[in-house]
Amino acid sequence: MSALDIPMNMQSPAPHDFDGLSIDLGRVAHTVTKALDYVGVDDKSHGRRVGLMCHRIAHFLGWDRETRHFMMIAGMIHDCGVSSTATHQKLIDELEWEGADDHCRRGAAFAQGFAPFAPYAIVIRHHHARWTMVPPGLDQRTRDCANLVFLADRFDVVRATYLQTHRNHQVLRARDTLLACLAPHVGTLFSPHLFEALAQAMRRDSFWIELEDEFLDAAIFETLGHWDHCLRLGFDDIIALGEMISHIVDAKSPFTHYHSLRVADLVHTLTERLGFDSKRRQMLRMAALLHDVGKLRTPDEILEKPGALSDDEHDVMLRHPLDTKIVLSALFPDTPIARWAAHHHEKLNGTGYPFGWHGEQIDSEPRLLTLCDIFQALCQMRPYRGRLSVDQVIAIMDKMCQSGELDPEFFQLVRVHQDELYLVAIREG
Repeated sequence: MSALDIPMNMQSPAPHDFDGLSIDLGRVAHTVTKALDYVGVDDKSHGRRVGLMCHRIAHFLGWDRETRHFMMIAGMIHDCGVSSTATHQKLIDELEWEGADDHCRRGAAFAQGFAPFAPYAIVIRHHHARWTMVPPGLDQRTRDCANLVFLADRFDVVRATYLQTHRNHQVLRARDTLLACLAPHVGTLFSPHLFEALAQAMRRDSFWIELEDEFLDAAIFETLGHWDHCLRLGFDDIIALGEMISHIVDAKSPFTHYHSLRVADLVHTLTERLGFDSKRRQMLRMAALLHDVGKLRTPDEILEKPGALSDDEHDVMLRHPLDTKIVLSALFPDTPIARWAAHHHEKLNGTGYPFGWHGEQIDSEPRLLTLCDIFQALCQMRPYRGRLSVDQVIAIMDKMCQSGELDPEFFQLVRVHQDELYLVAIREG
């Protein structure tokens, strides 16, 4: 099958130029952080609050503007190694946690994979290190930056704990009480001079009010506007950004390791066979890499349930395509990437979710993405079953095709190349 064999109503208009992308690194960090904050389920602003606090405390340390903005981004993305709700709960329940170093190592590795985030990796790596136990060899600036993230991170936990039983405005009268929660750890967990800067920063009413959800993003964007974060990314860097986020998503559960990467590989293989032009292939590959970013908001116990979901659990699962759309619309405005990714659970007969589109309402790109997503999921071990053979996978998808759920022409291409695609789908590493 070639691109000419695809009916004209399935061929999308020429996509936007994807050879390069102008980005504001601060806004990319903000968007990535919002996706990471989904992991909190009930509290979805932790990373952004930590970033803003880091900036405000850095001001009272007398750090220059460039360093203050560095700290804001470092604070926002500090938890990029956390994609499990269980890990997130540990981090907000305990001041110190024996397993905290694992997410620091993961996060540093993820940040290294995307060149514009690489300078923040060393801070992410050590943001749970005690002040008295920071590894030798770190320069003073890195040591201070890492400990400032640790201080702001733990102070946000203290604040959030207080607000479980109090209203937002009451925190203004509890400043000394909250600061006292961390005071016993000054000189061991936290640097004395950083703690003193926190004590000065929190005397401003605005420090607390800006942390409320109503004001948080406005405060962040106003602050970001005082520094030029604009970069021009080449295609390799754009893909590296997608792969970094997909690694975070796939790390959420042992049952989804490499899922997004393998779906993207399947898309890449099939779009070559179909003769899609380069830009269209690149954008669909990005949609495939990030199609499940909304699942960061889905609790672990739902993703890993070894049986059928309850009605309530199913309703939670229905949200993730729209959460995906929100994240990708911010990352890749003026491209169809967000739309394609958000439609990866739509079915041609109208039985899909969350929109219930059918037939011609679904573009060819999400039709192909849906096929690749289903194919890889069936090839992969899940909590309720083992890995299926290629014959079992094709049999299941054939029934779906017969019932009008899947695109028959794209499925025929999958059938022709089933053995090759199966090896792509099950590859690890």
